Amino acid sequence: MPTENSPAPAKVSLEYFPPKGVSAERSLMTGAHALRRFQPAYQTVTFGADGAATEGSLEWSSNLAGLTDIPTASHITLCRFDRDGFLAHADALWHRGIERLVVLRGDVEEGQGNGLAGYNSVAEAIADLKKHHPWDISVSAYPEPHPKAISAAADLDVLLAKQSAGADRAITQYFFNNEDFYRFRDRAEKAGFRKELVPGVIPIVNFERIKVFSKRCGASVPADFEGLFARAGDDKSLHTDVAREIVQKQVRDLARNGVDAIHIYTLNRVDLTADAIRAFYAEFDGMEEADFLPRLVG
Repeated sequence: MPTENSPAPAKVSLEYFPPKGVSAERSLMTGAHALRRFQPAYQTVTFGADGAATEGSLEWSSNLAGLTDIPTASHITLCRFDRDGFLAHADALWHRGIERLVVLRGDVEEGQGNGLAGYNSVAEAIADLKKHHPWDISVSAYPEPHPKAISAAADLDVLLAKQSAGADRAITQYFFNNEDFYRFRDRAEKAGFRKELVPGVIPIVNFERIKVFSKRCGASVPADFEGLFARAGDDKSLHTDVAREIVQKQVRDLARNGVDAIHIYTLNRVDLTADAIRAFYAEFDGMEEADFLPRLVG
C-alpha cells in the first residue's frame, strides 16, 4: 500500500473509440467531459473497435483534446498504411496538435502482407517517427503472450526492441488474472525493460462479446465469470453490478501490489470506467471515497 511518503500519486489513462452516429457522438462527448473530474494523465483514441477508418481516429483525437484539455494520444496502426501514408497520417496528427501516439501493428488481414507498412518491425517504425517529431510514444505489451508470438521470450524481445527504438511506455493488453501481469512485470524488469509498464483494464460491458474478443487476442477469461454473468441473465442492471464488482476488485488488487498507473479500455462506458477509477484511487491513497472525490471534482 502506498504511503504518504510515496513519490508519485496514482494515475489513470483512458481509451475511447470513435463513435458512429449522432447519439453515440453526443454520448462520448458528454462522457469524456464528465470523466475529466478524475484528472486522467492522458487519453487515447483508437481506430475503432471494428477497425473503423483512420479518419475517425484523426478527427476524434482532435475533438476530445479540444473538449477536455487532456493530453491526447491517437492510435496509429501500421497495417492500415504503406510507409508514406503512415508518416503522412502521423504528420497530420502532429499538425492538429496531437503529439502522442500509440503505435501498433494492428490486426493484419488477408492481403496486407506482414502488416508493417514497409518496415521490418514496429520498432523500426518507432525509430522513424522519432526522427520526424519528438513524439511521446506508447506501445503494446502482452502479459499473456501475443497469439502470434513464437514464444513468451520472443514476445519480450519485441518489447525490448521497441524500448530501444524510443518508446516512452508500454500499455498491456487487458487481462483478468492479475498474477499474469505480476509475472510479466517481473520478467520484463529482469530482461531490462526500464520504461513505464501500464496494465490495461477493461470493464465487461458485454460478456458474450468479451469472450469472443478475448479468444481472438489471447486474453484468458476466468471460468467463474461464466457463472457470475449467467446468474445475471438478461437483467442489464445485474450485469452491470457483476461487471462493477469484477473491475473494482481487480484494480484494488493492482493498487495493493505496487501498481500506480492503470489504462482503462473504457468502451465509451462512463459509469463502469468511473467505478474503476474510484476504486483504484481509493485503494491507492488509502482513503474512503468520500475523502478523495471532493479533491477530484473541479
